[in-house]
Amino acid sequence: MGTWVTTNTGFRSFLSDRIGYKSGLALNNTEMIELLDSNDPLFDIFKRQNEELVRIRTDHIEDTFQIMLYRLGVTTQEFVGHAPTMLDMEFMHSPNKRALFKKVLKQLGETHFDQGKNSIFDDFDEDAYYEYIQMNLGVEALEIARRLVSLTKESEEASPWDWLSARVTEWQSPIELKGLFESESLDAMYGTFLDQRYINYLASNSDKLSTMHWRKFEALTAEYFDRKGYKVQIGSGRNDGGIDVRVWSKDSEFDHPPVQLIQCKRTKSKIDKVLVKSLWADVVDENAKGGLVVTTSSFSPGASEVCKVRNYPIREAGRKTVTQWLNELRKTGKGVFMGE
Repeated sequence: MGTWVTTNTGFRSFLSDRIGYKSGLALNNTEMIELLDSNDPLFDIFKRQNEELVRIRTDHIEDTFQIMLYRLGVTTQEFVGHAPTMLDMEFMHSPNKRALFKKVLKQLGETHFDQGKNSIFDDFDEDAYYEYIQMNLGVEALEIARRLVSLTKESEEASPWDWLSARVTEWQSPIELKGLFESESLDAMYGTFLDQRYINYLASNSDKLSTMHWRKFEALTAEYFDRKGYKVQIGSGRNDGGIDVRVWSKDSEFDHPPVQLIQCKRTKSKIDKVLVKSLWADVVDENAKGGLVVTTSSFSPGASEVCKVRNYPIREAGRKTVTQWLNELRKTGKGVFMGE
């Protein structure tokens, strides 16, 4: 198991560059911290303000890299990681168990965890290992040893180091993650209305739907229908008469009545019946087939009731539906690759 000696600022710059290369997203230090748990072995390196020399285990780098890319939506496989890293994180605040774990790991031999091996168990006598641990370190250490071996087997079965050699899209130019929350620009290098990199991120972080920029939320709706083969027209964003997106069937012309008139409401409040009535009036005025409210919330009981009683052709696409859209639109690689 190798180590890398560098400065904390130099390492952060390196990892940000690698993350940008693989995800297409330019992250600052605060955004990288938000992707990690406080017990991650490298968490303190990102938190330290002053530049200082640090010694970093290579398996910790690989595991943190994998965690970040999964949480950015680049990969679909949840973090498996190296068993030593996982147990090191688990025992971080239990000094006695951590000390036993270090001894158990040393006895197993850290070289077994090198990337080059097809399996750490090629020449491994599991029973003899357990017997030695119990006799020399005790029953508690034996339990830790069994977990260490079990976790390693699981990680090999779930991902036999494949993620280290697979590549994902090589994005032409990174975009800032904060643009998803702060910018109303509809520029999308990989998409028509919303960039694929933002879609991938949201697919793994649907809790961020409520905080994304309202204009980007409209763009997400337009992107979904565009990719489903409809003709789509997005509103101006302001002074658009309340209709955010208009949708036509692929064989229709823009001067024909729309299939759907859509209002997008990125809000925590319930959608009230006043908005539903207003959208219904627009549907009638434009001779559209129906209306759709896309929201991070849901219809209020009054809004649902008025649609039912008056037979309004108004539907709701709430958070659950939008999350399903994101999963449909998501495009990821099968793994990650740390080199060029």
